[in-house]
Amino acid sequence: MSDDHLYLSAEEAAGILGVNLPTLYAYVSRKNIRSVKVEGSRKRRYWAADIERLTKGNKRPGTAEQPMLGLGNQSSAITLLTDNGVYYRGVSATELADAASVEEAAELIWQSSGAFSEALPTMPACTKTLLDLYSDMSVSEKAIALFPLVERENPRAFDLSPDAYARTGADVVRILASLIAGRGAPSTQPLHEFMTSELKVDPAYKDLIRRLMVLFIDHEFDHCTYSVRAAARTGVTPYYAAIAGLTTYQGRRTAYSRHQAANRLLTEICVAKDPTPAILQYFSQSGEIPGFNHSTHKLEDPRVANLLTALTQLFESDQEFQNLMKAVEVANELVRKPPEFVLLASFVGRKCNLVGQELALAGIARTIGWIAHASEQCQLPISRQRANYVGKLPL
Repeated sequence: MSDDHLYLSAEEAAGILGVNLPTLYAYVSRKNIRSVKVEGSRKRRYWAADIERLTKGNKRPGTAEQPMLGLGNQSSAITLLTDNGVYYRGVSATELADAASVEEAAELIWQSSGAFSEALPTMPACTKTLLDLYSDMSVSEKAIALFPLVERENPRAFDLSPDAYARTGADVVRILASLIAGRGAPSTQPLHEFMTSELKVDPAYKDLIRRLMVLFIDHEFDHCTYSVRAAARTGVTPYYAAIAGLTTYQGRRTAYSRHQAANRLLTEICVAKDPTPAILQYFSQSGEIPGFNHSTHKLEDPRVANLLTALTQLFESDQEFQNLMKAVEVANELVRKPPEFVLLASFVGRKCNLVGQELALAGIARTIGWIAHASEQCQLPISRQRANYVGKLPL
């Protein structure tokens, strides 16, 4: 993607504000309009959101008051995607991944300090029976079945104020983590430490799990996030907001199919003596290689480089990682694209004994992002959406 949609030229900004250029330049200091220099030019570009802020109320209501749920843009203060980075509430996701705990990143994006308290949700008495019954189901399917029952046991879930939404969101995330562990017993232990212990992996992986989860929390408005916001718009609790995201992710027209294809290729790469034939086979069939095709970023996804550095330090002598790096080299020669972040996330899941559910850890993280979007959407007024009818007119 390009950053161009984030900025306006001086002429565009002045036109929207209904002022001349000298007045616009005066507004920069007086009305806090942010601008950046255009490389190789004396001109500057002006932050579109600041112009929108100044015009709010002068014309039709801005999208920040009532976001559209169709193909139009929605306003959000959560995640910013640019050519060069991903930012949670204005803070670089990669910088957070270098130092912050998952809980710290979550409380930042939720804007709710102390959301992860020592209080744990009351679990239904039938939890163990249900999980035994659903032992062959995926983590998402277990969560979809269990969350409505947990909601009933925890009346505080129906408090939809921002801080209360965040506290219940912490419950949702902890329960989801416990389902991955297979016990259905949430813990107050830091999420990355809890998952390291429960998955019985090398303690050296602990920081890698933390890093992956922080990086995966949010990536703006994908289809699942739209679904979560649509549900939250009606006033559902965080449990049902999470169900909306988990359900939508199963859709074959979302990223699910792409992620599944990347997982299959990853398995072939890791077990092969030489990963090159597998890469060549995929490329010869369609001209594409799963895990190397899609990117929302105009340049390389900055999360890829961050996670890849950590993987190299930990697995440099690991045969499966060496196979992955050779596959990356071959794929780059063929399609001139770096690996998708999801491919590296799947590799982390594989090394954490989550074969078959490689993205389960990432799923915990993405639920944190869904809770943020659900809370933001829940605080906005609701109005009935109207369809743009294009069918046959009545006689």
